[in-house]
Amino acid sequence: MDSHLRISASGLSLFNDCKLCFWLKFKKGIKRPEFPVATIANGLDRVIKEYMNRYRPKGEIPPFLNGKIPGKLIKFLPRELSTIYNGVALIGRLDECLVLKNGIHIALDHKTKGFEVREVHKSHQLQMDFYTYLLKRNEYKIGDSAYLVHYIPIFGELHQGIPFKVDVRKLVVHPNRIPRLINEVSKLLSNGSPKAAKDCEFCRFVNKRTSN
Repeated sequence: MDSHLRISASGLSLFNDCKLCFWLKFKKGIKRPEFPVATIANGLDRVIKEYMNRYRPKGEIPPFLNGKIPGKLIKFLPRELSTIYNGVALIGRLDECLVLKNGIHIALDHKTKGFEVREVHKSHQLQMDFYTYLLKRNEYKIGDSAYLVHYIPIFGELHQGIPFKVDVRKLVVHPNRIPRLINEVSKLLSNGSPKAAKDCEFCRFVNKRTSN
């Protein structure tokens, strides 16, 4: 698999955002500039996953999600799911996976937010489509749904610990869109440099600098 082009859900999101930025990264090895990322989100993610793992051997849903999500936690959470389609290696790591009584597997992802969730971001929808597709390609029985769990800090008695609101969103997933996207990716990489997206701030910045 190492000889294949490797793409994750974030790679496909980049493809949707700007074809030129995607082409430069995967064809020329030129990446968008990276910005400092707050480590608090990574720390919270690690704590949540460790907490979930306490209930995995019991076949139980953790109390803060009990009644909000169906089924039970998968007994052995795969570290990585991968498959190859049209010469492209697709790689993904599930935050969590639920198993229903009928054997259907449902992807679940943890998200931290600083404010109320108004709508699901398109990149998160694509991510859950992607994970569901990987489950299917790895011979897991899938359905048509996935879950996003948002953790949002709220006001409270901070000396008792920082309280969080847990916002659970059930999504309808469309895993069949993934092979169509990969076909578009392969076609793009086989051709010359594409045009930048009109609303791409990175390309707009570069064009402004080079035109001065």
